[in-house]
Amino acid sequence: MLNANAAHRAEPTPPANPAERAFLFLQELAADLSQEAITFPTFVDATVKVGRALDDPAMDADRLALVVSSEPLLAAKLVQLANSVAFNPAGKKIADVKTAVTRVGFTTVRSTAAAIAIAQVRASADLKDFREETERVWRHSLDVAAIAYVLARALSNLRPDEALFAGLVHDIGRFYLLARASHYPELAAHRDELEAVIHEWHPAIGQTILQQLGLPEPLTTAVAEHEAGAYRLPPRNLTDLVILANLAARPRAPTDAPEAGLPDDSPVLKVLAEAAAEVQSLIAALQ
Repeated sequence: MLNANAAHRAEPTPPANPAERAFLFLQELAADLSQEAITFPTFVDATVKVGRALDDPAMDADRLALVVSSEPLLAAKLVQLANSVAFNPAGKKIADVKTAVTRVGFTTVRSTAAAIAIAQVRASADLKDFREETERVWRHSLDVAAIAYVLARALSNLRPDEALFAGLVHDIGRFYLLARASHYPELAAHRDELEAVIHEWHPAIGQTILQQLGLPEPLTTAVAEHEAGAYRLPPRNLTDLVILANLAARPRAPTDAPEAGLPDDSPVLKVLAEAAAEVQSLIAALQ
């Protein structure tokens, strides 16, 4: 029989310094990436059902409306989105799912389902100790999604509905890493250290999650590179759009600040000022 001292000695010693704490966490993440073993219940329930429907090349608005109607929350969200300023500038209200699906487009149906799925993840037990962080990431994701939609329409020939989806999921790696951090209390107790790890790794993790879901390469590349900072104006691809939207969504800060957004004289900010009501209507409809 072990005495108290022996039992105490048998317990694993938690990492004592930041480097060790981060190393243990990163070691497992690296194994996940190399083995493509990332599993994360982000796109569940309605999202899986919608995704399967949209993968059918013969899918039309009538059939998709039936799929959506079987998920009451998704149906209600889509009708609300279809009546927002962004999709309904003429102010003609609709109340049926088929018209909503036709008005917003198939990719936006997927975006709305993803928004509902992420809301489910935010309420999961693994994230209960990170409520403040997850709410901040979610609000930022909504901002980036709405801004990317507006910029795609105003400054490019890219599809606004694809930009909306890319903005919504661009930080999905952050949710995954926060969920995993709940199993590393020694690291989770040091939020500055944890944030440094998340900031560095969340683009690659997000890309891997979306690749495993079979989503297209332009989207996964945009997620992987959204923190790169280098972009073209006007934006030429989805990566440019997401980088711009990510920068525009940041609070105004001195240009030499580590997390500085766009400069005050950027034409992007002028576009967003003129489309402020549209941006807010999208955010309200998705949250």
